[in-house]
Amino acid sequence: MVAAGKKAALTKATGTYSFEQHLEGKPEKIKEMVFDLRDFIMQMDDAIEESPKKFYVAYKISQNIVCMEIKKQKVILYLKLNPKELQSLPSNIRDVSEIGHYGTGDLEVTVSSNGDLEISKQLIGMAYQKIGG
Repeated sequence: MVAAGKKAALTKATGTYSFEQHLEGKPEKIKEMVFDLRDFIMQMDDAIEESPKKFYVAYKISQNIVCMEIKKQKVILYLKLNPKELQSLPSNIRDVSEIGHYGTGDLEVTVSSNGDLEISKQLIGMAYQKIGG
């Protein structure tokens, strides 16, 4: 194995990430929304696991329900829902089934305000029910 390949394999094998790392350097408004979403997700079921990855935080039972990317100005959620089954999507929600992205799920929800939070919680609940919660 080449040196760079060995380093990448070692990082992949030993790389651990934390929820707190995803919050570093983020504004208070974003942190508040993230904690609100996190509390909502974790209170749905004791079996839900939080699994921080390099670029996102996954919440799963048997499979991922929602993946959360924490940015400086917004939080992006990827939900295990079929966008084609939903009626008229608001402007902060889009179908990413044909687009590459971090995390799993075909429905992208951008959360940048408290109004977006309520819509996202409804959709998270739907994804949870669909997975079998």
